[in-house]
Amino acid sequence: MSVVRSFLIVNVVGGVAVLGGYAGFLSVFPEQRASLWGGIEGGWQSVFVISMFGAAAGYLIFTYCVLFRSAPYGFSSRLMKSKHSVSTFSSIFLGAAAVWMPATITYLDTGSLAWWIIAVASLWITALTLAAMTAIVVLSPFSIPSPFARIMAIVGISYITFHCLLFDAIVWVSLFNHA
Repeated sequence: MSVVRSFLIVNVVGGVAVLGGYAGFLSVFPEQRASLWGGIEGGWQSVFVISMFGAAAGYLIFTYCVLFRSAPYGFSSRLMKSKHSVSTFSSIFLGAAAVWMPATITYLDTGSLAWWIIAVASLWITALTLAAMTAIVVLSPFSIPSPFARIMAIVGISYITFHCLLFDAIVWVSLFNHA
């Protein structure tokens, strides 16, 4: 299978899982919407939302560059030899992102430490796989031949990595109100 086709399939299936799961869980558990913010309050919620849109835009720009500006031989690099490395890490990233909301809602409903660990682990797996994808793009200089598209891909994937690591895995987890 081509690099572009596998990346497209991973992102369509994974995107539906993440966004569909969020929409589904928010509609089935509307009483948990406020609780999902954890300890993020007031103006910080606005900062998080703005950053979420920036992160989504960054991933969409990165996705565009991979789908329409990448070389046909893929993203083989010193970090990972497979030409499908970006698709592999994207599937892990999207899978982990799809786990966060159901795990958090289950934790809120049950108070079970196991569900809290799963929710936090999903955030860290999300952030670390994004960091790996950032490294792959940086270490694969010929995978996106256009210098402008390469810079845009790096900026896009770097911002979503920054958001998921700092805002989600570190700030949200540390401020979460377990009461």
